[in-house]
Amino acid sequence: MKGLAIAFIDESRCVGCARCLAACPTDAIVGARNFTHTVIAARCIGCRLCLDPCPVDCIAMRPAPEELQPQTPEAKSARIAQIRRWVQAKRRRLAQEAQARRARLEAKKAICR
Repeated sequence: MKGLAIAFIDESRCVGCARCLAACPTDAIVGARNFTHTVIAARCIGCRLCLDPCPVDCIAMRPAPEELQPQTPEAKSARIAQIRRWVQAKRRRLAQEAQARRARLEAKKAICR
């Protein structure tokens, strides 16, 4: 992970479209639709998946602070394990949200019958 870069959002240019939120695999970007967003640097893995969805190009990659760059093999392994947990947590959350949407839709269909 040498030379790790993290996303930075220029909040003065962010229009709050929320497209970057869905693209981030670790939920490192926080904010709500129609409000500016920001990046939690410690959660950003530098994957750059948030760059393309941004319609106003307000996201740039910057070098990560030294304290966020693992220096030892053990620290790198721990960081990788943490990233896996974040990605799995997001996948679980998205699956739960999809299941809840399906349940709401089925309830509406049942009312209409």
